[in-house]
Parts: sequence; C-alpha cells; structure tokens
Amino acid sequence: MQIAGGELPLGWTAAARVVVGANDAEEARALAVEFDETTAHEPRSEDPDEPQPDAEWSDWPQCPACQARRPARCPVCQAAGTRFPLADVEEAAGQARVLLYCGSCDDHFRPDFFRVCHQCGHDFGTGIEPVAPQAIAEETRRMWLVAGAMIIAGAALAGYFAWVMR
Repeated sequence: MQIAGGELPLGWTAAARVVVGANDAEEARALAVEFDETTAHEPRSEDPDEPQPDAEWSDWPQCPACQARRPARCPVCQAAGTRFPLADVEEAAGQARVLLYCGSCDDHFRPDFFRVCHQCGHDFGTGIEPVAPQAIAEETRRMWLVAGAMIIAGAALAGYFAWVMR
C-alpha cells in the first residue's frame, strides 16, 4: 500500500495490522515474536554437507599438460571463466552432476567446458569449439555495413524533413 502513495495515507496509518480477540492476544504476540526472530536473519543451512553458494569446487577439471583450470562457459549469458562458485551437486543415475553459479546472470548452470586449454593449447577432444577469427571478422564487417546503411538512411530522412519544413 505504501508504494501506491497518491491519496493514500503513508507511514504507520497504512501499515498492516493484526486484530485478535483479548483471549488470543498472548498467543498471537508469542507467534509474532517467534516469526520476527526466525525471519530477522539470513536462513542457516541445517545440513553441514550442503555446499555453500560461495564454495569453491574442489574437483574443477584441470589441463593434464599445464595444470591450469579448464575454462567453463555459462550457457545462459555466455560468461566464461575458471572461478565460478559451486552452487550444488546433483545426484542423477548414480553420477554426480555439478551446478555452478554465474554472478553475471545470477543463474545456476551445468558448465560447458572449452575444448582447448587457454594456457598451453592442449586439446581435450570434446567441448566448446573456439570461435574462428574469420567468423569474428565477418560479423564485424556485417556490423559496419548495417551501421553505414543506418547512417545513410538517417541522413536521407533528415534531408527529407529539412526540405519539407522549409
């Protein structure tokens, strides 16, 4: 209600109220105090084996040639790196599957690893193929063509309006 503002009264007059009978007042107050105590802090994990959100994944794959961490990519936002925090470990069909946390898009994901080591060039055989430089050059060329066409169209439109408004 306080967000609505406008003609509504703000502050304590618009705050939520709980009304109970006199017979239930003590029980209601105890329930409200208990609720405030349980929600006044961050929830704590009851399971000590559950990985914490900022936990480091101890089994991160490494390059056999140079021992560098194998780079992973978030499939949601395409952010790449070697330091994604561990979010969870799922048990499925007898295999542990790792979920990492991406701080860029605030999502949990199963990591996609790159095929080639970024340090020494070791080929793992499977993984994400690196983008070829000619593909980047083609996209850049296409981007400049579109930008040039938009500038020409904008100049033509400005010239048209200048001619009409004379």
